[in-house]
Amino acid sequence: MKITNIRLLTNDFENMFNFYHDILKATCVFGNKQGNYADFDFAGVYLSLFDKQLMVEALKLDDQLGNEHYNTQMIIIEADNLEKLYNQLKNDVNVLDEPTEQQEWGIKCFHVTDPDNNIIEFYEGL
Repeated sequence: MKITNIRLLTNDFENMFNFYHDILKATCVFGNKQGNYADFDFAGVYLSLFDKQLMVEALKLDDQLGNEHYNTQMIIIEADNLEKLYNQLKNDVNVLDEPTEQQEWGIKCFHVTDPDNNIIEFYEGL
């Protein structure tokens, strides 16, 4: 497995984009301020911004992410074998969803939480 990026979930995407792009001068390698997702390259480690409400909808969490139960950052980990990893973890951790194809994202993924309720996304490309 390999951590590929840290994703910040935001209620104000454009403001966050402007902060990282215009103030910190980070290089945006995907997305723009009119969008809902962007990747910034920090020497090979990516910081991603994603509209929080879209993540809520994608995980079918209703408004659980809107309350303080879940933090607003995610750790994104590329898996060598997603199904195998899911089967290894599903009985030992808090699993939020089963491996699901996200065609618009170009990945298949599932999500778990760590003991502090940080969300971890495990994925593999389609």
